[in-house]
Amino acid sequence: MGFGNFLASIVFGFLILVCGIIWQKFPPKKINYLYGYRTRRSMANQQIWKYANRIGANMFVWLGIVLTVFGILIYVLWPKSAVIILLFVMLLGMGVGIYWCETQLNRYFDKNGNPKSNR
Repeated sequence: MGFGNFLASIVFGFLILVCGIIWQKFPPKKINYLYGYRTRRSMANQQIWKYANRIGANMFVWLGIVLTVFGILIYVLWPKSAVIILLFVMLLGMGVGIYWCETQLNRYFDKNGNPKSNR
């Protein structure tokens, strides 16, 4: 149980970090339903898709770094509860990231998907 919790505490963050780096290196070229930051808003047109996926990839890299460091710290402080706490932090981080990305899309693009003039 001890080593498994330690491994899981590191693996969550590390996998998200690796996915984020792959996403940065190989962003989805075209709007699709399989790979990328897929919301109704991000799939409105190609320009929004490209912008949203750049934000999404960066969000995953940062979240992966935070979760990896936080996972080690949490394991040291609360080894038996580390996985549950880290899952909660991961879900919270993704929720905040999605909110932030959608806020950026609303800031720079109108409801029809056209760039706002203040960009």
